[in-house]
Amino acid sequence: MNILTKAAAGGVLGLAVLAAPASAETIRLTVVSGYAPTAGWVKQFEEVFVPQVDKRLAETGNHEIRWNLAWGTIAKPAGEFEAIETGLGDIGIIQTVFHPDKVPMYNIAYVTPFVSADIAQITAVVNGLAKVEPSMTEVWAKYDQHMLTTLAGVDNYQLLLKDPITSPADLQGRKLCGAGLNLRYVEGQGVVGVPSPLSDWYNNIRSGICDGTVVWPEAIVNFKLYEVAPYLVDVSFGGVNSMALTVNADRWEALPEEVQTVLTEVADEYRLALANYAMDRSVQSVETFKANGGTVIEMDTPARQAWAQGIPPIATEWADSLEAQGVPGKAILANYLSGMTAAGATPLRDWTE
Repeated sequence: MNILTKAAAGGVLGLAVLAAPASAETIRLTVVSGYAPTAGWVKQFEEVFVPQVDKRLAETGNHEIRWNLAWGTIAKPAGEFEAIETGLGDIGIIQTVFHPDKVPMYNIAYVTPFVSADIAQITAVVNGLAKVEPSMTEVWAKYDQHMLTTLAGVDNYQLLLKDPITSPADLQGRKLCGAGLNLRYVEGQGVVGVPSPLSDWYNNIRSGICDGTVVWPEAIVNFKLYEVAPYLVDVSFGGVNSMALTVNADRWEALPEEVQTVLTEVADEYRLALANYAMDRSVQSVETFKANGGTVIEMDTPARQAWAQGIPPIATEWADSLEAQGVPGKAILANYLSGMTAAGATPLRDWTE
């Protein structure tokens, strides 16, 4: 090989070395949830969020994530919020419904039943609100967190009863288990609400403490509630956004911009995947309920409309409580309802009144 050939070869080799990508930076992220992978939101995080983030980052080769999926270890249910706030975890699936004192504006769907059972719609609208309403972003910064997306795993609250009814009037005096705001849905029917966690409902119904519960179809099957309450009343209160995916604020600021972008983009895909998974599971769960001897009692539209009108003004009460804290609750409520209507929902009541 002559001198010119050697020089040319050396030049090509030099260009190849310059063009070769540097080894990827390894970023360690600990993800927390108090729930096991049997929970839909954890299952979909493993099956959608993690592989999609890995795939996007592999396309450039600049960064790779080493995941520590700490399910049920660092935080127990309802403890995820504090774990992310304090930096025990980097990313967390937060149960916003458990923290109305801290993030009350995210209870918007809980105070507006009879609007929609499409939780893909609900979370999309709430996410849109969070992008334009400063208070919905600033509230996370207050607790050293950055929100990636809202989430939903409950597509449609229903009534599950030990004994059948022929009309809502038959509920007068019955005791129903429930958790939080959804017990307000049955106040107008003369029902006695019994606040208790989902894990207690089976024994509460079997022992007679409760005559039934306000619940969603997947939970009926997962907890075999059909064994003690075989009548599902199809009231269709609708779905709720009850979770959020957040990142510790300091950890977020330390992440490379490319990683921030990928996490943000994939969060939306995860949100939609979880919503679709939950809605599919709901349909399957009703069939499983019936296959196990359960009976579905349909409620017609006039009865549902009358039920909606009979609920106390929980939405305006919620909005007023936010206004008292300096948060534009009335505007958030109005914008949510107009957003849901624009997305195709047909509310059975104007919750702004």
